[in-house]
Amino acid sequence: MASWCRRNTLQKALAQHKSDNLARLYLGLTVVRQGDRQSGLREIEAGMKGISGFLDYITTQFAGSFGRFWDPGGNIRKTVDINLATIARGDIDWPTLISSGEALALNFEREADRARLDEERDMEMENRR
Repeated sequence: MASWCRRNTLQKALAQHKSDNLARLYLGLTVVRQGDRQSGLREIEAGMKGISGFLDYITTQFAGSFGRFWDPGGNIRKTVDINLATIARGDIDWPTLISSGEALALNFEREADRARLDEERDMEMENRR
């Protein structure tokens, strides 16, 4: 029952904010858990591509400012690339994809706060010089 509520909530969020790639990823994970692997996989893939695109946009358009603090080691993008390559091959280990997708989503959720903290630390260090 709870997963159906979550699915409806995520679908409503996407109806209002079509570019919410994190909600799309979570929706895909939820749909896969409910047994609809093909529909879920499309959402997972679209969510991951969107997250990667968002990071590329932030890090290139704002490279001289806050963009340099987003995914500086490229870990989120590496995880996305690995998962997208697995999806493209079609040899999907579903438990691994779900686990990796959940970890990616949590990591991405935290990235804005990490980037902000890193930017604040950098500014403090600049002010001390």
